[in-house]
Amino acid sequence: MKEALSSFDVMAVVAELQPRVGWHLDKVYHPHWNHLILSIRGAGEGKEFLHFHVGKWLFTSKKSRDMPQQPSDFAMMLRKRVTNARIAGVRQQGFDRIVVLTLEKEETFELVLELFGDGNVILVKDGAIVQPLTSHTWKHRDVKAKREFSFPPPVPDPSVIDAPALLEILRSSDADLVRTVATKLNLGGRYSEELCARTGIAPAIKAAEVGEAQAEALLEAIRELMAEAAASGKGYLVSRGGAPEDVVPIRMNAYQGLDTQEFGSFSEALEEYISRKPATKKDKPKEDTKEFDKLKRRITQQEAAVIKLQDEAREAQATGDALFARYSETDKTITDARKKVEGHVSLEDTPGFVGYDPRRALLTIRAEGSTIILDVKGTVESNAQRYYEESKKARRKLEGVLKVIHETRDDVDGMARKEAEKRERKVLKPSKRFWFERYRWFISSEGVVVVGGKDAKSNDTLVKKHLDAGDRYAHADMHGAPSVVVKMREGVTDITLHEACEFAVATSKAWNAKIGSASGYWVLPEQVSKTPQSGEFLAKGAFVIRGKRNYSDKLSIKLAVGEVEHEGARKVMCGPESAVKARSKKFVVLRPGGKDKDSFAKLLADELQVPIEEVQSVMPPGDVDVVEKVGLELKGLT
Repeated sequence: MKEALSSFDVMAVVAELQPRVGWHLDKVYHPHWNHLILSIRGAGEGKEFLHFHVGKWLFTSKKSRDMPQQPSDFAMMLRKRVTNARIAGVRQQGFDRIVVLTLEKEETFELVLELFGDGNVILVKDGAIVQPLTSHTWKHRDVKAKREFSFPPPVPDPSVIDAPALLEILRSSDADLVRTVATKLNLGGRYSEELCARTGIAPAIKAAEVGEAQAEALLEAIRELMAEAAASGKGYLVSRGGAPEDVVPIRMNAYQGLDTQEFGSFSEALEEYISRKPATKKDKPKEDTKEFDKLKRRITQQEAAVIKLQDEAREAQATGDALFARYSETDKTITDARKKVEGHVSLEDTPGFVGYDPRRALLTIRAEGSTIILDVKGTVESNAQRYYEESKKARRKLEGVLKVIHETRDDVDGMARKEAEKRERKVLKPSKRFWFERYRWFISSEGVVVVGGKDAKSNDTLVKKHLDAGDRYAHADMHGAPSVVVKMREGVTDITLHEACEFAVATSKAWNAKIGSASGYWVLPEQVSKTPQSGEFLAKGAFVIRGKRNYSDKLSIKLAVGEVEHEGARKVMCGPESAVKARSKKFVVLRPGGKDKDSFAKLLADELQVPIEEVQSVMPPGDVDVVEKVGLELKGLT
């Protein structure tokens, strides 16, 4: 489940905000410390609300909500400076999770919305910080009022990469393709998987093994993906097992088969997604709630670790680069400090001095808004290399965390599937019984009810009560077989009649005789009679067939048993393989064999979570062997 916008998502949001350039900012609300709302209006466009969930979400909404009567100090500060300001521009900082609103009044301000890490809101004027929502100090940034404002070190931007650079990144990676693209191109796991889905390249392939042609295909897919997101104007909410899984600005090939709901804008989809997450506890199976919550918390923690490691990697890389960029100044600082240490002279007059650790000979200074730690016993090269190694170490950890996130998501997906199945069982009505359940029965692949007798008495009753004009009668071409009635309706073809013959043969004495195949036939109702020829005797449950028989030959003796739905009720159905496959995602194909059918029925009932009697009542007439199983584990099957 997505917990915050990615850089790719931010790009789509910024594209969607462009038509609001030229609008005016009416008022600022701050209903919660991590939720800022800007009321904006456009000429002839009415009013909208720009919601910023600090560090997580950014979207517009036309829905009004109750606002606090007493504004926060931060909201008051913003109102004082930017109320009625014109929105002169909206941009994404590089490919980072940072959005900058340029606001013009008597003066020009920039409202910086940070969606990485813990997030922040920073009002900037003429390059200086007027006021941040929260103050922070990092190695490279000092986010405090009246300090010079600087953006974090830049992140990789896939929109400006070319083929040689992409190939170099891939060939220098030790990870698989998905993790390499996710981290080195800053696209994240889900969109990296989408690239693989669109190009047909295996996600698990080692990045270093990707060829030039594949790299070109990846590059083209990246460009298409970004152009599509920027121009989309749509949003898509993806659900798995009834629970929201993701929200994206484009239709994703990687999500084929999942429930995908389209919205008129990415903002609309985001608003709906946020309102539906997290799933309420009552929607979760009680016995699984704790484990489900534990996994969701683990993913949240892991995603936070990804953001932290990304920040650490880029900050360390930027420090190493800065040392080389200011080589002569850095070299002089190290040399002067070393001489002072050797001469037992204080280092406090060192430019930007913060502190000195004599035990480890580490000097901490501030330079260009960044905090830098220098080993005074080393060189510019060795100090820069130390930061580069820190960056590499953070990236290696990042690859490991991404792998673990994939594994945890698989666990969550598994639980979501089980949850959906249990919810489905609650919705369906297993207690409802149909008239045909007193007989053998199945629903054909064309949706037709087909009913067979269980014994001589039920054969007689079935034909007498339920073989109507227009129906069809089927039978195996042997004695000791049930009468089978096909309840015909418009549009039924030979497919159903063939399945009825299969059913008649498989539920006959041929099963226990363990023969490989047999023939069956079907006839019209008027060809079926209880009146024997003169001098002949007709046993109970037997019928006389007069006229042409329509045969199906060489019918295999096998049946499938699976979970189906009929008119809102969940049922266990036994029928021809083709009929069960058409209606069930959980079934087993059986043939005559050596496993006790009652023991097998218990095994199947346990997995389907139904009373054993429900399975026993539909099982084939003798012992079984398993030919195939679909969607079932059948633990304990020997």
